[in-house]
Amino acid sequence: MSTDRGNEDFSKLLISDSLLPDIFLVRYAQELSKNALLVYLWLNMTDKSNGFDEVTVKRFKIIPDEEVSQTLAELMAAGLINRKDKTFVFDDIKLREVGEYIQAVKARGEDPEITGLMSDEKERKLLADSISSTFYQGEIPYIFYRLIDKCLYEYKFDGRVCYKLFEEGYDQSIHRSITLMEKMALAWYQNGYTDVKSLEKQLEINKRTQKLIKLTGKLMRKRLNGLDLDRVKSWAEDLNATEELVTQAFKENDYRSNLTLKNVGDTLTKWHDQGVTTVEEAVMFSEEEHKENKRKATRKKAGSGVAWRTGAEAGIGESLPEAGGDNKPSADTEPEDDIPDDILDMFGDSDEDD
Repeated sequence: MSTDRGNEDFSKLLISDSLLPDIFLVRYAQELSKNALLVYLWLNMTDKSNGFDEVTVKRFKIIPDEEVSQTLAELMAAGLINRKDKTFVFDDIKLREVGEYIQAVKARGEDPEITGLMSDEKERKLLADSISSTFYQGEIPYIFYRLIDKCLYEYKFDGRVCYKLFEEGYDQSIHRSITLMEKMALAWYQNGYTDVKSLEKQLEINKRTQKLIKLTGKLMRKRLNGLDLDRVKSWAEDLNATEELVTQAFKENDYRSNLTLKNVGDTLTKWHDQGVTTVEEAVMFSEEEHKENKRKATRKKAGSGVAWRTGAEAGIGESLPEAGGDNKPSADTEPEDDIPDDILDMFGDSDEDD
């Protein structure tokens, strides 16, 4: 009898289902830590809809006990659970999503009872259908229709810009994360990329930046991060640098024993300030710069310090004794009278000192 009961429980476990709304996968799951995802799924599987506490989670033994409190705090911050005294309950994420949608529709002055979750507006429907078929295999999650609405009506994106948003998200493999897609849409809006012309210019810069990061990492033989990434990004955005120019800038600094990205950036900045846009122009500029530096060094050497003269030119060559001769001056000779005044003047006027 106990064996039959055990088999029944085992079968029930095998064929049971945990019903999770699609919105959880699209908006929340991809942003959760491993611990938070495990706990949330386990709570749903064990049907803790009436509430649970930290002890409940610890009994699962799926994460270390000391990490339970932090994990529940993460789920609260994500908006998946709420706390009532010492007990936690699930938040109704579907109800909240629908409520936010209705508020957004009302803010546009539309009647949600008439509009529904998918507007009949022709252009918007064509755009949404195109995005769905191209990037979601015809099964676009409803929440992304809301993002399309936000782009068109709140951010005032051109329809082609809205489509490009999803294309860019697809290329970056973030098109199924509503959080990352919303973040990118907001960034475009804040930077004014609402029309095709401004957007295409920025996308070209973004692509060039990625190429420069890859190239620079290869030339430096290391993985770039932090300040290095910011430097390379500025080369693309502020200096309009190309892969060819960056490669040439590295060559220009090959002589350095400890080459840094600052050295390369200084070279690129100098070229940019002088209107250099091609490798050929960079080479010519550097050659002229080297010639000019050489001329300056020659002039500096020729014009530096006192114009020294030889002993013969100063008129003292004949007064010096022959090698091996008597180094003492004769009694009849007064050394000061034999040394030209201009030589003495170099050491100051002794009479004035007295």
